[in-house]
Amino acid sequence: MKRTTTRVFGSPGRPQPQPGFTVSRNREECQRVSMASLPVPRRDGGRRRDPQGVRAPGVGRLVSLYAGRRPWAFFILFTLALGLTGNQVQAQREPANGEATQPAPPPPTLDPSPCENIDGEGPQMVAIAAGTFQMGSPKGETGRTSDEGPQHPVAVVRPFALSRCEISVGQFRRFVDETGYLTDAERGKGCYVFNEAGDSFEQLRDRNWRDPGFSQGQDHPVVCVSWIDANAYAEWLSARTGRAYRLPSEAEWEYAARGGNQSSRFWGDDPDLVCENANGADLALKERFKDWRWPTSDCNDGAVFTARAGRYRRNAFGLSDMLGNVWEWTADCWHPDYAGAPNDGTSWEVGGDCTLRVVRGGGWFNFPGTLRSAYRSRIPPDVASCYRGFRLARTL
Repeated sequence: MKRTTTRVFGSPGRPQPQPGFTVSRNREECQRVSMASLPVPRRDGGRRRDPQGVRAPGVGRLVSLYAGRRPWAFFILFTLALGLTGNQVQAQREPANGEATQPAPPPPTLDPSPCENIDGEGPQMVAIAAGTFQMGSPKGETGRTSDEGPQHPVAVVRPFALSRCEISVGQFRRFVDETGYLTDAERGKGCYVFNEAGDSFEQLRDRNWRDPGFSQGQDHPVVCVSWIDANAYAEWLSARTGRAYRLPSEAEWEYAARGGNQSSRFWGDDPDLVCENANGADLALKERFKDWRWPTSDCNDGAVFTARAGRYRRNAFGLSDMLGNVWEWTADCWHPDYAGAPNDGTSWEVGGDCTLRVVRGGGWFNFPGTLRSAYRSRIPPDVASCYRGFRLARTL
């Protein structure tokens, strides 16, 4: 097979939209990924309603029922009421700027256990509770770019589940084997890969998820898949399991990646603690590419390209590889900043440029300063690269 090559220079800090690609806004495959609705308990007259609309008895009702029969019960109920009121006030307190509503999470723990995925039955999922966080980066954060602001509060009003790890080669292979699906890269576009010197990207038609130019195990994150391919996988898995899988919104992704804190990374602000927390550019990569010109960590985790999904330290929500390993597709259209962004955690697919989709998290070639929770980029939805994969979300 003749190898067709398109050379594109790119910094490992941020994958830029490759020139020569134009994606129609009306492309049929680029369907919006809507979020499922979830009943939310409401308040009426100060009294709670459960999700079915049944009014629960208030403290006054309980007092009138029991205090007349047992006078001592009034004192107990009154004491309990004071305690409940205090807890409600605490829960309704407005968070300070940059403060998450959830309690401070424990520090991340090293758990190199592989993801427990059942073949063909969906990925191992982690439930994420609803909460509030500050999306984007503050002006003083090291490495900050203008598209990470303005920092703004987001209330993720619906709990959701996120796959603990990125979708693996083996999981994607099951999808292809059952459906005969051909990825964008396999339909003739090819996949962007590093050249031998490691100083530019090449689009090679004989590179795709089966052979991205480096060795991968079945438990490595699948790469060389486009946004369209990721949505096709989600649709297949939804039909196969009866559960509605989708790509996460950008807000959901950042909320999950932060793991309940507002530091620049889930492990803190130190960019040099990469090797035990994330798969990024380090000495292993620098040794492989002799002409590597960008910064690397002064450690060596032995992984030049992708690593086994779940190998590194989980964040406080129990998620693996939210930073590093591969960039991850989200549902959102690209906007150059957060002016006018939704504040409820849903995907932003109104306005902006939907010929570009947001990717998050950084990959195995990203230098330490760019492996941050707020760092973001954009790529055409039909373009595949050897550093980009995905994980799935599900509304609870």
